[in-house]
Amino acid sequence: MTTLETPRFALPLLGVGQAHKELFHNDALLLLDFLVQPTVHDVADDPDILLPAEGDCWLVGSDAVSEWSGKVDQIACWSSGGWRYIQPRESMKITMLSNHSSVVYQGSAWQFIGQVSGPVAGTTIDLEARTAIDSILEVLRSAEILPQIN
Repeated sequence: MTTLETPRFALPLLGVGQAHKELFHNDALLLLDFLVQPTVHDVADDPDILLPAEGDCWLVGSDAVSEWSGKVDQIACWSSGGWRYIQPRESMKITMLSNHSSVVYQGSAWQFIGQVSGPVAGTTIDLEARTAIDSILEVLRSAEILPQIN
């Protein structure tokens, strides 16, 4: 990190007497736009087969090629200036649009949050407990803490 970058995501900071401040300011806003409630389309390895629109993002896969070589596990976001990369931080959460799942960065790797189903069987059925569990799961899904069940 230089003194003109933020410590967590290396967003560019403005310096005294700095020329072209609007470029640094716009770059910081662009990165913030990607970071606020981040979503990715899917995991991908080859950017050359994608047809990204401005603002589209992907999670760079383990077999990354071309421009994405050396960017494994980073979030690649398309802008008018080309690909921008975001280095994940511990506990960072993204939503994957392809399957409406949640992914969390833990222990230097992305962890996919599995689907959780409500109770469906058992020898003793407690309807009040099942209703409570189902309502808790629904709140967690609507808050996008748990993935939606398709």
